[in-house]
Amino acid sequence: MAERTPSQTIGPFFHEALRWQDAGKAAFAEPGERIVISGRMTDGSGQPVGDAMIETWQLAPTGATPKSATGDANPCGFARLETAKDGTFRIETQMPGGSVPCVDVTIFARGLLKHLRTRVYLADESKVRADAAMKPIADSPRLATLVARRSGDEWRWDIRLQGEGETVFFAA
Repeated sequence: MAERTPSQTIGPFFHEALRWQDAGKAAFAEPGERIVISGRMTDGSGQPVGDAMIETWQLAPTGATPKSATGDANPCGFARLETAKDGTFRIETQMPGGSVPCVDVTIFARGLLKHLRTRVYLADESKVRADAAMKPIADSPRLATLVARRSGDEWRWDIRLQGEGETVFFAA
């Protein structure tokens, strides 16, 4: 009998098994304002993470749970994408409804024994700090790592996995 070994990550990441039709595009049955969230994922030394997978979930533009998808369509309000070799990513979606619009994000990558959960807010930082869900970290300068910045027609949000400027991650 072989000795037990610690958990192992999978890598290079298993892209082929998780390829997604319309990668990086969230579908909705409801109409809404189309937006793009773009950014770059880096590791603790600032190097790009070019083989991660990002999944997003969000409310519909009305602020309600998204309607069910039909047929072979991807689930409404959900997107899955891979980061490019330079760590960049691009999410095409609709502005989520609610008083403080946000998108929930899950990250899978080499070196992680468990996925990471975070959130990107699409609102002014002052509104995010006032959100009841952010009360435990409302006074922390790190809260800014959850806020996307509008840059032209896109929202810019970078993800830092550890180190200086590490993105805030939530317990699963």
